Amino acid sequence: MKARRLFELKQIVASSYELTAVHFDATRSKIAAADFRWAAGQIKADDEVFDAGCGNGRLLDYSHLSPEKYLGFDQSRNLLSLAQARHPDYRFLAGELSDLSIFSDNQFSVIFCSAVISHIPGRLERRQILSEFLRLSRPGGHLLINFWKMEGKNKRRLYLTRWQKLIGRHPYGWRDLIFPWKSADGQIISSRYYHAFTKRGFRREIQSAGWQIEVVKNDRFNYWLLARRPK
Repeated sequence: MKARRLFELKQIVASSYELTAVHFDATRSKIAAADFRWAAGQIKADDEVFDAGCGNGRLLDYSHLSPEKYLGFDQSRNLLSLAQARHPDYRFLAGELSDLSIFSDNQFSVIFCSAVISHIPGRLERRQILSEFLRLSRPGGHLLINFWKMEGKNKRRLYLTRWQKLIGRHPYGWRDLIFPWKSADGQIISSRYYHAFTKRGFRREIQSAGWQIEVVKNDRFNYWLLARRPK
């Protein structure tokens, strides 16, 4: 994909989460109960957790981490403001996952990354981020990561996108979706970007970065992977 197209997709992602922060915060609290219960249960109280793309800090609603054991990281300052207001004793930093150079090797025992990697445009950048997660993880440490199931309207979007690609009306990748983010009353708030992984393709991406997959689990909305960094 051309550099300018990657830049366009990154701009869509950055602006969508700034524009929809309040709506995201209001709607994802209910979804998180289903999405996060199993994943949060894999985290021990003494783990040191890097919450990559932490959003509004919702992981903390389902885990028992002390403030010194947690670091939230997100590019959306609006979402981070909501996270900090909800969890004032915890540490949150603003930044992009494409640049994790400020963090030391082997710093965390768990990398948690929910509903994030599919919003990173470009295969090379996604692989770089997964490799950086490996660098930040301690030997034997874990990665907890997920992606949406492609069902219902999302599956129909994928078919439409592939048809548009065939006739030259979709300038992005074959599995790159652009669709509206709507409010509860149906008003369009912004555009949003999503790379539609297959389960096999997602496993391949994780393994290509050096992670060893231990568990693949699906819930109502997502596939979750639990992977380990080799010792």
